[in-house]
Amino acid sequence: MSSPNQYFVLIVPACAALLGMAMIYCWSRLRDHRYLLWIASGYISTAIPLGIHSLMPNEHLARWTVPLSTMYLFGVWALAHGVAVRFGGRSAPRLAGTIMFITLGGLFYFSQIHDDLWLRLQILGWSLALLIALPAKSILLSSRTRPIPLAALLRASYLTTLLYAFFRALALTTLIPREIQPDLTQSGFWLLMLAANMFISIWIALAILTSTAMSIVQTLDHERSQDPLTRLLNRRAFFEQVKKRLERYGHTGWAVIICDLDHFKIVNDTWGHAAGDRALKEFGALLARTVRQDDLAARFGGEEFVLLIRSTSLHTAVLVAERLRSSAMNLHIPATAHTLTASFGVVQLNSNGDINQAIEQADRLLYEAKHAGRNKVIWKAS
Repeated sequence: MSSPNQYFVLIVPACAALLGMAMIYCWSRLRDHRYLLWIASGYISTAIPLGIHSLMPNEHLARWTVPLSTMYLFGVWALAHGVAVRFGGRSAPRLAGTIMFITLGGLFYFSQIHDDLWLRLQILGWSLALLIALPAKSILLSSRTRPIPLAALLRASYLTTLLYAFFRALALTTLIPREIQPDLTQSGFWLLMLAANMFISIWIALAILTSTAMSIVQTLDHERSQDPLTRLLNRRAFFEQVKKRLERYGHTGWAVIICDLDHFKIVNDTWGHAAGDRALKEFGALLARTVRQDDLAARFGGEEFVLLIRSTSLHTAVLVAERLRSSAMNLHIPATAHTLTASFGVVQLNSNGDINQAIEQADRLLYEAKHAGRNKVIWKAS
């Protein structure tokens, strides 16, 4: 084997192994992204036999067929399974196990009992293609409530890998002569296959790692914008979203509702802060169920909540507040005998309305409701 070719065939599995180790490192820092560990296992499990095969002469291949093919089969399935897990799907592990068992049985026969390298290549090539195809439905047709960053790129990467696997199997069937020459692993076909493997491996790795990084950024941004207890927007995120809504839709057709739980200190003092947290969670969930797609709900702190809702009239906004007030009284707070009530201040924005002034005005109306006996809704146009 010439020196340049020898270096090249070692570069490809070395790159795959390094990509696998990089994903293991990422997984060690991001344990909830378990698909990274599967994909890393796939890279490393295929890199080892690929490197050995690339340096091994044909006359030694039969002896190592079963152990090396086992690593190939597991590695390819792990890679496909990892991508499927990324999309919230699965890759039929029982069917995969059946394919592996039948494949290894055939490889054992044609290596230890009746040595036939050409048939071994066919069996392994088509089996690898089938393993990659197992999660095709869950990957290509998956739909999730929370979209995956770069989902289209990930699907394209998987589809490219799938097509390449079947093309490689077909090429092994049509381009490799029945009587294989001793220098197969040094041939131009083998080098071309290694180059394609390296290109696809790097492409998939970059797509997976980029998608993961974007998921982390989205999660951090989501957590930075969320109240940790109620999962509603926090004050900072509320004003950011309000600005976007008003810039997009204008100032008209909006109403601000401020609400505050009545006698909330009694809940904490009588039944403990755990009961108080539960009350806040239940009320926050009520607000989340009430708001629509363009509406906003936020916890400003303590037991105070603010809503910006699409409302064509003050009357409509008041009806929403009244419905919330009535629903709050029906909330069940475990381990307490407390009936939850809330007071509301409602302001309708006009074309010249300022959101900060509207919130201040709604806040004053809220305290009027408190002084008027609580569990009331008081309103006024901005």
